[in-house]
Amino acid sequence: MTRPLSNAAAKIVERLELEQVFLVTLADLRELMDELDVRSEPKLAAKRLRDNGWLLPTAFPGVWEFAPAAQAGPYSRGHPLRDVIAARHAHPDLTLAVCLATALWAHGLADRMPDRPEVAMAPGARVPAGLTRGCRIVRFDAHFPPVTLRDAPVHDLATVLVHLAARPTDVKSWGGVLDVLPDLVAAVAKAAPNGARDALERELHDRPASVRTRLAYLLHGVAPVWAAALAPSSHGKVWFGPRGSLKRHHAALEIADTILPMSPGELPPTPGLQ
Repeated sequence: MTRPLSNAAAKIVERLELEQVFLVTLADLRELMDELDVRSEPKLAAKRLRDNGWLLPTAFPGVWEFAPAAQAGPYSRGHPLRDVIAARHAHPDLTLAVCLATALWAHGLADRMPDRPEVAMAPGARVPAGLTRGCRIVRFDAHFPPVTLRDAPVHDLATVLVHLAARPTDVKSWGGVLDVLPDLVAAVAKAAPNGARDALERELHDRPASVRTRLAYLLHGVAPVWAAALAPSSHGKVWFGPRGSLKRHHAALEIADTILPMSPGELPPTPGLQ
């Protein structure tokens, strides 16, 4: 598909191509046009680039996806986390992170991500409308800063593990999570070989005893030594999932499990975890 370019627009597109830009904001265009000595209004330049198929709209006004010449037309690159990345461009002070099964995919532990990216934000934080349209928002405060993967902020591995125990109902597919739980635990151990349990303790800091109990329940098959160390000595009955009909009960941990498709105790222990 032919996409026309004026001389001024060609300078802008050439620079965007050279720098392999993915998303562009109005502020980015203004700065770039100043550098290139392009005498035009950034809003007008953006409109012309949009009209001619070089800039594609996102869920956030003033943020566009750049469609390079290699796309052979005004076609999105199909980045699965585009809305998350665009939200950060539109709201630089926004605190969010890809979480749960989407984070497992971003870390390379799962082959697929959910249909809608899962994004964690702090309780009470304002959620931009553009983010709610394209993502599933959950509320969780992480203690560790996110890591950058696939150009987006993503929960640290220890944070993912604690989030699973803190809010089991946030998980859409526990079957998929249990499939990769041994790999997740092994990855936590590998990321912090001299202090994996310490990393979990840091993420567990100031959280209720029920979170520690649920985490011990998740780990009692894969990492029984970790589970024994993390479990509080006394805590009372703890629900794993919404209160309702039991799937199973773990007497030692006093866990009432209403949500998991199988007991995590059926997962084989990972060799070498201490």
